[in-house]
Amino acid sequence: MMARSCRSVRRLLSAFHDGELPVGEQIAVQAHLRQCRSCAVEMRELALLGSMVRDGSAVAAAEPDVLAGLAAGVVSRVKAEREQSITGWGERVFEDLHVFWAALGATGATVACVAIIFGIFFYAAQMRPDSIRGLIAARSIPEGSNENPLNPDNRVFLPRPTDGDAFPEAALPNEDESVFALAAVLTREGELRNLELLHAEAVRGSVRSRQEEQAIVTLLDTISKARFEPARVGNAPVAVNMVWLYTQLTVRGKLQPDEVRPPVRSISSLATVDALAAT
Repeated sequence: MMARSCRSVRRLLSAFHDGELPVGEQIAVQAHLRQCRSCAVEMRELALLGSMVRDGSAVAAAEPDVLAGLAAGVVSRVKAEREQSITGWGERVFEDLHVFWAALGATGATVACVAIIFGIFFYAAQMRPDSIRGLIAARSIPEGSNENPLNPDNRVFLPRPTDGDAFPEAALPNEDESVFALAAVLTREGELRNLELLHAEAVRGSVRSRQEEQAIVTLLDTISKARFEPARVGNAPVAVNMVWLYTQLTVRGKLQPDEVRPPVRSISSLATVDALAAT
């Protein structure tokens, strides 16, 4: 029989202790343990460890209540963790579709009610002139103010233009005669507000071109900058509603057949201008 080293024997101690080695190996290990004290000590420690494990298992087996409740506790914990997870929550939500649709309908109704309430408060905050609140507010404003202008009557001294001409002169292209009805509020400061074109009629010509429409817009912009002496009731200036009729009339003369026009002379210097002025 060949002698074995301590290193090779120690690798076989666990199998030797459990009786798992072949007969020849077991005899060789046993012979080595009789001769090697260190390996024998390690074998005794391994046997002591095995006995401690067996004693502990015997104590646990002596308490059947602990083992009986172990499986139930583990299962209940696993079940509770699964129910509290997101997957479990989703399964419970879609488990009964009647509850799901009821919850969805209630949520939609709540959102719709909140939107309606916000809409009511939003539009109620904006006062309309034709509402009851607007009419009451308009009646509380003094007559003759810029917010509540008067309609001219016998008590009102009508406004007058500050520069003699109320509106600037303007010639619309391709139109001999035009009539414009304008409405505006003349404020207490003599300014025009809310200028509106009530009617614009071309006496000759059915449809205006884009150029003519642009000329009318430019004319209205110029008219809106006109200044007046405000209307008065007594000595107090008041705001009034005014309507003007703006007309354009172009007069063209006809040249007689026998009329002789003077010759046209070109002027090339200031001396020629002075000579013509002297004659």
